[in-house]
Amino acid sequence: MKHLLYLKNLDQETITEILDTAEHFLNHDNQPLGSEKLLQDKTLANVFFEPSTRTRSSFQIAARKLGADVINIDEEHSSRAKGETLVDTLKSLEAMGVNYFVIRNKHSGIFDEILENIDHNSRLINAGESNISHPTQGLLDLLTIRRHKKDFRNIKTVILGDLSHSRVARSLTEGLSIMGTGEIVIVSPIDYKPDMKLFNGAEYTDNIESALSDADVVVTLRVQKERMDDETQFLDQSKYFKDYGLTSDRLKLCKKDVIVMHPGPMNRGVEIENTVADGEHSVITEQVTNGIATRMAILSIIERGKD
Repeated sequence: MKHLLYLKNLDQETITEILDTAEHFLNHDNQPLGSEKLLQDKTLANVFFEPSTRTRSSFQIAARKLGADVINIDEEHSSRAKGETLVDTLKSLEAMGVNYFVIRNKHSGIFDEILENIDHNSRLINAGESNISHPTQGLLDLLTIRRHKKDFRNIKTVILGDLSHSRVARSLTEGLSIMGTGEIVIVSPIDYKPDMKLFNGAEYTDNIESALSDADVVVTLRVQKERMDDETQFLDQSKYFKDYGLTSDRLKLCKKDVIVMHPGPMNRGVEIENTVADGEHSVITEQVTNGIATRMAILSIIERGKD
C-alpha cells in the first residue's frame, strides 16, 4: 500500500492486515518496539483545511511514536490564505523534506490532481474529503467493532443520523461491505436520505425503531450544518432529538450487548442522549484510543511497502 485514499480501493486482506497491526500496537499500549520506529528521520505534514481535534491529534501522536517529525499546516496560517494552490503548497513542503502528507480538505476531487503532481517518493493519506470519504475513521471504527464482535458476518450494524452529508457513513459502509458484514442498515430522516448508489450493501429506512431492533452495533452521527447549502435544510434540533435521537429507551430495542459508537464531535441532546453517550454500552472513548493504533498501523504498512 503506497497511499491511503479510499476504503473502497482496499480488499479484505489489506484491511485485515491493518486491523491486525493496530491490534499489535494496542497490545503494547500504543508503544512501538524499537525496531518498529519506522519513520525515524521522516517528516509528516498534517495539512488540514477543515477543523479537527481527533484526527489531526492522533496522526500527530501516531507519527511521533513511530519516530517522525510532525508539522501542522492550516489554511488560515499558510500561504493558501494568499491564493497559493494546494499543489504548490505541497511542492514547497516536499522541497523542505516532507515525506508524508495527511490531508483534510472541504472540497472533493483533489487527490487525483495531487497524485499527478507530487514526488514519486511522497506518501499521501486522506484524512477527510468533503462529504466523500474518511478512510482512517472507517478503519478505526472497523477495529473497534472487531474487538467487541469478532465476526463481521454475524452482526447487524446500524448507522444513524445525517447520512447525506457524512463522509464517515460512506467510508464505514464501504469497509463493512468489504468485510462481509451480515446486515448494514442506515437510517435518517427522509430529508437526509443519501444517494443509495453511494452506499452499496446497505439498506435504508427512515424508521428508527425498526432499524434498531436487534442491532449489535449502533453508530450515531451529528447533523453537519456546515455542509448544508441553506438554512431550509436545517431540522429543528429538539424535534430531531425526539424523532431520531439515540436515547436509553430506544437502546432497549437493540441486543443486550450492543455497542454504541460516535466519530465525534458529539452534539449531546441532538443525536445522542447523555446517558447513552456515557453509558455502559458506549465505546466512544475507546474509538479515540483505537484511532492512534490504527493510524500507527497505516503509517507502518505504507512505510514498509514503499517502492
